[in-house]
Amino acid sequence: MVGATLGFAQERDSQQDFDRCKAIASDSARLDCLKQLLPNASSDAPADSAGAIWRLIRTPRPNGGPDAVAIMRTADTAQSDPDLAGLMIRCQDKPGLEVVLALLRPFPARSKRDVVVNLGSTTSILHAETSTPGTALVLPIDATFFTIGPWRHLKQLSVEIRDAESNVRGVIPLDGLAPALAKLLASCPSG
Repeated sequence: MVGATLGFAQERDSQQDFDRCKAIASDSARLDCLKQLLPNASSDAPADSAGAIWRLIRTPRPNGGPDAVAIMRTADTAQSDPDLAGLMIRCQDKPGLEVVLALLRPFPARSKRDVVVNLGSTTSILHAETSTPGTALVLPIDATFFTIGPWRHLKQLSVEIRDAESNVRGVIPLDGLAPALAKLLASCPSG
């Protein structure tokens, strides 16, 4: 019980540190703060390995305003159905990030899908909603699940999207996510 209490206290402190960093107005200072929260990387990993596997994408908005900013990682093609493109975490207009599964086969807009996430010996079912164009499933989770939350030790995200036509299965590697997420947070337009 003491270990569980200590783990909960450490997770709460990590969340408070993360929230403190997110509130910093200066992009470079916010990035430096977020980097301090990351565990030390192993010395055999390339310094910029996150750039090679998680892509930071900036897309101009057609009707003006700040760019849409996201990080993306493609699904492992050897372990995934061709309809699953990958995982995307994107800045929102309001504070926070949105986690989505990118799809090649569109689903009807605003429809609901169950997404089964394999967490090793357990599974979790998320009730996701299809985005307006139908090519993404918005997962009802916070992006911090992957860095300081309950999924921080996952090496890959194994998912199955349940659909009446045919289920879509896939695996998205998560290595390099923490530094990519820090870079994304530093790149999000401040409201």
